Amino acid sequence: MDDAEKKALALLKEKILKEAAASPSKPPTGAPKPCDYSNHPLYLHHSDQPDAILVPQALMEDNYDEWSGSMSAALTIKNKIGFVNGSSTRPTDQNDEQQQWARCDVLVKTWLTASMSKEISKSVKHCKSARAVWTELKERFGQTNMVQLFNLENAIHTCKQGNDSVTTFYTKLKSLWDERDAVCGLTACNCEDGVKLGEYVENQQTMKFLIGLNDTYDALRSNIVSIDPLPNVNKAYSMALRQEKQVQASNNTKIADAAAFLVHKQGRDTEKAPSRAPDRALARGKRPANAARWCDICSKAQSMA
Repeated sequence: MDDAEKKALALLKEKILKEAAASPSKPPTGAPKPCDYSNHPLYLHHSDQPDAILVPQALMEDNYDEWSGSMSAALTIKNKIGFVNGSSTRPTDQNDEQQQWARCDVLVKTWLTASMSKEISKSVKHCKSARAVWTELKERFGQTNMVQLFNLENAIHTCKQGNDSVTTFYTKLKSLWDERDAVCGLTACNCEDGVKLGEYVENQQTMKFLIGLNDTYDALRSNIVSIDPLPNVNKAYSMALRQEKQVQASNNTKIADAAAFLVHKQGRDTEKAPSRAPDRALARGKRPANAARWCDICSKAQSMA
């Protein structure tokens, strides 16, 4: 290549660079779109299939609070919660993003209807979007069920330890509290009155747990109530569990000692038993020298007729 050709190529390269700098920047063909990134609401993973079941329990007439909580958590993990709470709206400018949004919305709607009973699913099939399905379900089932709340409060009031362990009793009580809070839909507040209300609820839970314990925990119950401030229910449970383990260890020691004593006693009886039997046998067969007549059966002298 001579000097003239080199100079021509240099001028051409310079011209191309100037044109590229002057023209508006455009992504090259095949560049990734925003929805191709996993943290984008419109991103779809290969595992996001229409027949996927996101929650273990289908929506029925009496479990909306539990179902909606589980479904919200599942959609949050999938980064699709915006399609039901309204934070992800349909794009208005780019046609490709509109199509991707529509795909995602239909997918979320399919997930919702697949997690319902057949009767409820049929009743929401007319809804045009996942948001519409979610809103209708909330309006239909989301109101506080006073009958369910009454049953929960009654179950909490009558919950006792009985024959259950401390752990089993606490787990039952904690489940009832959590279900009641879900039905009521109460949220925590950081204001002064909210903090006081939270402390009152915690004290009520601790006292309910202590009241439900068996009478064998009377001493522990008195000790915890005398503590100021009153420990929370988790601390009270830990103290009751520690006492239960101590009692179990003491009972196991007593059982082991009693078993060892019984084995030792049986061994001594076995050692003494053979020494008496031969003596009785020999005494039964021994005949006095001055006995004229002797009975070998009753080991007695017989008188002469």
